[in-house]
Amino acid sequence: MNDEQPHLTFFMDDFGTRTMCKPGDALPMEAHIFSFGLGGIIVPSEAVQALSDATIKFCKRWDVPELHGNKIRSGKGKFSFLKKDENRKNRFFEELEALIIDERITAHACVICRPGYRDRYYEKHTEGSRWQMSRTAFDIAVERAAKYARLVGRKLSVAYERTGATEDRLIENYFEGLLKNGTGFDSTNSSKHRPLTKDELTETLLTIWPDGKSNPMLQLADLVLHPLGHRPTGLKNRAHDRMSEAGQIIDLRSNGDETIAVKYSCYDDPYKEWVNPRNT
Repeated sequence: MNDEQPHLTFFMDDFGTRTMCKPGDALPMEAHIFSFGLGGIIVPSEAVQALSDATIKFCKRWDVPELHGNKIRSGKGKFSFLKKDENRKNRFFEELEALIIDERITAHACVICRPGYRDRYYEKHTEGSRWQMSRTAFDIAVERAAKYARLVGRKLSVAYERTGATEDRLIENYFEGLLKNGTGFDSTNSSKHRPLTKDELTETLLTIWPDGKSNPMLQLADLVLHPLGHRPTGLKNRAHDRMSEAGQIIDLRSNGDETIAVKYSCYDDPYKEWVNPRNT
């Protein structure tokens, strides 16, 4: 990658279980089992260092090793003070919000209903179907991010969080597949979405690389993806509301192009409304 070339970087994390539901899996399901998402934040290359520095300073100021969404939400480990001190908790979230509500950050993802995807595609992809949903989420998320990059006159790189040897190899293969073959979506079904051609993707995509949770930008991607992934639950989410009010969600920066937007897929009946298993 040419670091001197201004471009966008899509820092990508995952939400939920990335393999398709088994045929016998039934509702109700926890939110992270009901949905799977790939996404996070899109940031101009020239803003990465400043945002990374701000995140590192935030962590030092609050004496936490890194920003970890699950630990923050559960108040575990270094974040246990969030359950013990209401004043510190309020200050922490005020400062965290100020870190994320930044015009240089664009929130983006593809979120898929796992049982809905199974019902729609299991018979079509019985062989090798276990990881097909993950590829669909990646292709949609990256293709739409590439469209956004073209809209603002940039090229696009992708950075993703390491998960495991199998998962990482698949992510790299998905990226290579986009460069060599395009999205591979059914031309009839995808025509209304006007996906970029293989040549357009090759022209726009630069490179992909993995990194760990120590990367401050992937920490922010984790925090931003969670409210996007939880949106199908219908539960009120302050983080999503604030990003929406600030115009940071990619839909609000698309110049009216409906194909440059967070994609929520396969939420057909009976999955239009999420049922909380804790209430049943």
